[in-house]
Amino acid sequence: MPTAAVGMEALVKEQAWLAIDTSSLVLLVVDGESGITPLDVEIAKLLREKNKHSIVVVNKVDNLDREMLVHEFYRLGMGQPLPVSALHGTGTGELLEKVEESLGETPPVEESSDAIRVAVIGKPNVGKSSLVNRLLHQKRMLVDEQPGTTRDSVDSLLHCDGHEFMLIDTAGLRRKRSVSDKVEVYCVVRAVRSVERANVVFVLFDASVPLTAQDIRIAALAYRSGKASVVVFNKWDLVKKDSRTSIELEKLMKEQIPFLQHMPAVFVSALTGQRVSELPRLALSVLSESRRELGEEELTRALQIAVEKKKPPVSRSGHTPSIKRAFQSSVEPPTFTLMTNDARAFRKAYILYLMRCLRQRFGFDGTPIRLKLRTVIRKRG
Repeated sequence: MPTAAVGMEALVKEQAWLAIDTSSLVLLVVDGESGITPLDVEIAKLLREKNKHSIVVVNKVDNLDREMLVHEFYRLGMGQPLPVSALHGTGTGELLEKVEESLGETPPVEESSDAIRVAVIGKPNVGKSSLVNRLLHQKRMLVDEQPGTTRDSVDSLLHCDGHEFMLIDTAGLRRKRSVSDKVEVYCVVRAVRSVERANVVFVLFDASVPLTAQDIRIAALAYRSGKASVVVFNKWDLVKKDSRTSIELEKLMKEQIPFLQHMPAVFVSALTGQRVSELPRLALSVLSESRRELGEEELTRALQIAVEKKKPPVSRSGHTPSIKRAFQSSVEPPTFTLMTNDARAFRKAYILYLMRCLRQRFGFDGTPIRLKLRTVIRKRG
């Protein structure tokens, strides 16, 4: 790996050294059964040159002479090796004690509760990792032309304009029939969980190719989860365009994916950095909308005005549906409970009309909203 020049091995090498450079302690794990290999010698030499605090951990010592192993791996020049068995747990207690001793009183790094969690989702090879790298101004994520480079969700902390963002780079989401092995299934599950724990979702599309059914399914994942979202058209540098290209593309997107009509869209290039700096501001904006709270009086009045403008159809039982009062029951997404004389009488099309009226009156750009209807039962007597 240290001599890798191109391809995935080179990318892994780059990421490994980035992790080493930012670490307080390095554990060099070697194979006790194989003995010292040329690769072990080369890595140990590089660690010594970097003057990194390191511990040699000799694994797979179950049926081997521990003293002989310790003596052999002394040759790496990195102090006394620690023999362990990861399979059976032998020696792991001593290793933990050594790690604690080496780190001293280093305070644990905790994720700030104020950090805004942003999940980056999209199809494989749409540029998720490249976008995260551009935002971080460093090669934090593996980026390769081969789709599926990102196998897991990776968190990275971004400080921008006095705010903390926890960027969650997710594995590319594939169609179910193309998810053939256990690793791919695991990646999809992790991506879904990343969306669930996010405050904001960046939904990435490839601006250089037409939208696909898979793009729609991925966008629906964020919408169904009730997440504030920003639509990000990446690879804008590859698009032949004029002054109306972005307008037409956004219009087409809203026609094909109606539930994204109220989500802001931005056209960026992770490669060149074009408009990437706008993303933190948009994340703050949509998150603010998803956390908005309305008072019961103004909410009830807005809905009653909507009903006055357009009466709901009379129900089969002869009821004229009405809204007695309404209140906001939660945020992220904004959820409103409507107390009515007959909840079942409100048809889906009319509920969508009420949602449009709320958006026209209060905004809520960038976030789904939810309406829950309840029937008020009149007491007799």
